[in-house]
Amino acid sequence: MTLIHSFPEKFNIYPRMKKKKHSKIVNDYDKQKEKHLTKLATKMLENDEKLSKLKGKNINTDFLNLF
Repeated sequence: MTLIHSFPEKFNIYPRMKKKKHSKIVNDYDKQKEKHLTKLATKMLENDEKLSKLKGKNINTDFLNLF
């Protein structure tokens, strides 16, 4: 008779969750990669838009003549 009782797998949630995430990444690699690249591309476009707005602003240098 063993003293260690093992729980049925239905009570052990963590391995199933981990396996589910792993299999999702492995099986849908192209989809995950596409999602990641689109996310990076949108961030880059947003940053480019912000920088272009800042570059378009004119700096008034007249305030330096006040000193």
